[in-house]
Amino acid sequence: MTVIICSTVRCPYPTCGHTGEVITVNHCRTAHNMERKELFRKYGKPQSIGYDPQAANKNLEGHTPIQRLNIGYPSDSNNAKDRRSARSKGR
Repeated sequence: MTVIICSTVRCPYPTCGHTGEVITVNHCRTAHNMERKELFRKYGKPQSIGYDPQAANKNLEGHTPIQRLNIGYPSDSNNAKDRRSARSKGR
């Protein structure tokens, strides 16, 4: 499994550590009780942060991808043939 991270930035507020694709207005208001423009003016713009792809992949080791839910069965299986036959006899 490969991890693709396009861009990540860190909130400029001291000791915040919040990261994301963008620093949202909601984050600035709820976490710092400031408007985003005010936060950026006072502490600077968010800085782009790097990442280690090997560390990101290692972090995902042991995780399995989501499996598709199989709610049916192949139409050529014995189960399918038996069900069709039972329905046709019931009519």
